Amino acid sequence: MDLNIAVDVYADQQDLIKHVLDRAVEFGFETVALNTIVDSSKLSGKNISIPEPKLIDFKAEGAKHFRVLNRITAVIEESIHSHHFLKSPITKKYDIVALQPVGEKMLQHVCSLTDFDIISLNLTESLGYNLKRTTVGLATDKGICFEITYAPCLRDQTSRRMVISNAQLLVDVLKGRHIFISSGACKPLELRSVLDVINLGLLFGFQKNTAESAVRKLGKLVLKHAHTRNETGCGYVSLTGIHKLPKQQGWIVHACKVPKLSEISSNSQKRTVDQVIYTEEDTANKRVKMENE
Repeated sequence: MDLNIAVDVYADQQDLIKHVLDRAVEFGFETVALNTIVDSSKLSGKNISIPEPKLIDFKAEGAKHFRVLNRITAVIEESIHSHHFLKSPITKKYDIVALQPVGEKMLQHVCSLTDFDIISLNLTESLGYNLKRTTVGLATDKGICFEITYAPCLRDQTSRRMVISNAQLLVDVLKGRHIFISSGACKPLELRSVLDVINLGLLFGFQKNTAESAVRKLGKLVLKHAHTRNETGCGYVSLTGIHKLPKQQGWIVHACKVPKLSEISSNSQKRTVDQVIYTEEDTANKRVKMENE
């Protein structure tokens, strides 16, 4: 699967997107995600603008189980941007939600959040800070995955050099786990087959088994995380002191009280003694009944 086919919701790209999807079907992909990128300028101030998911009427010939999902990625430069983005009802309409933090401070902030599925760093530029395992571990412990896109490597030599260097740092910090590889393609020629992407994974610093996992398996974990996030309900628990409970509800405290271990053992011994007494009495009654007969 490829969870990053870049689209521009503000332009009429229906034909171009269909050509990209046709090529994805030719390469054997069964699931792709159309990725809409929201700049931080659209998440600040009073004029917050988050586009609706892009609907594509596409039917794959010869691929019955081909799926087209909608993904949205927000560039986060300030903490208020993530608040506006994740709380928006439009964001919840997308199948997959990703954040792209700018700077070390925003990376730390994003790794502490929930309610999204992917952290997508801009690997075409120098990060300007060192990736720390303790920081990225906050996100991976919650099932959030990091992303490496390979399409920038095909565009120019400078981007290729930066993506490979930054990807190797990310793979080294996370030991090749919780990272998946996607294309980030915006035209058909930027897509590559699964085997080609696995070979690119070796160039990014993956071992062979982790490279295959990054291409074939990690995307399924992302979709599972997104499905769980969308389907799980929310609730709250209200706590109050015992002295504030009405008298008629005092039985709740006794019903919920956990018995002590000594009480459990004494009760079990009492039940055992009662069972023995009952058995002896029952046997004696049967013997008397038989003698009388």
